[in-house]
Amino acid sequence: MTPTVILTRPKAQSESFAAELLLHWDGPVEIIHAPLIAIVPVDTICTTPDAVIFTSANGVSASEQLGLPKGLSAWCVGSKTSDMARDAGFEPVTGPGDADGLVRQIIAANPRGRLAHIRGMHARGDISARLNAAGMTCEDVIAYDQKALRLTQEAKSAISAQKCVVFPLFSPRTATILNGEGPFAAAVHVIALSEAVKSAISPEIAKQVTLAESPDGNEMVAATLDVLRSLTGRR
Repeated sequence: MTPTVILTRPKAQSESFAAELLLHWDGPVEIIHAPLIAIVPVDTICTTPDAVIFTSANGVSASEQLGLPKGLSAWCVGSKTSDMARDAGFEPVTGPGDADGLVRQIIAANPRGRLAHIRGMHARGDISARLNAAGMTCEDVIAYDQKALRLTQEAKSAISAQKCVVFPLFSPRTATILNGEGPFAAAVHVIALSEAVKSAISPEIAKQVTLAESPDGNEMVAATLDVLRSLTGRR
C-alpha cells in the first residue's frame, strides 16, 4: 500500500515540508500539493514600533511591504519563523512554538515600548488584547488575508479512490476549511500541529488524529514519519 500525503499549506511552505519529509523517508509515498489557503497582501500601514511579533512565517513575508527598519526586535512563535525573521533583518527572540507560550514569554520579559503584531486577517489567540491587558502596548497590523481555496482535483481523486490519506495540518483555519470539503470516503489521518488545530478538526473528517509532540515544524515531520511507518509497516 502506498499512502498519500496531502499538503495544504501555501506552495513554498509545502515544498519545504515535503523536502524534509523525503530526506528521512525512503518508503512508498505519494505527495500531493493542494493548498487550502492563498496568502494575499492587504494594504496597510505600520508606524515604526519598538518591536514586532510574528506568529507565522507569513507575517515575516508580509512585513516586507511595511518598510520597517532593519534591526528591530522580533518576538517569533518558533524557530522557523525566527530564522526567517533573522534573514529579513530583524533581531529575533525565539518562542516555544505556539501563540500561548509566546504570550507568556513576552509578558514575563515585559518589554518596554510599543509592540506590533503583524498578522493575517484570520488569527486566534487574541495576542494583542492579552498583552494590552497585561499592561503593555500592542497593536494588530493586519498585513495579509488567508483566502480559502478548494481541494485540487488531484487531491479529490486520491480521496475518492479511498486511498489511505494523511493530512499534516498547521492551523485551525486550514482545519476548518478542510472540514467543509468532507466528509471523505478515504481513511483520513490528520496530524495536528497543536491542540487548537486538533480541536478545529471535525470528527467526520478524520478517522484518526495524531498530535505533534510540540508545535514545531520538525515535530510535524517526525509525527508524519511515524504515521507513514505505521501505515506501511516499515521501521
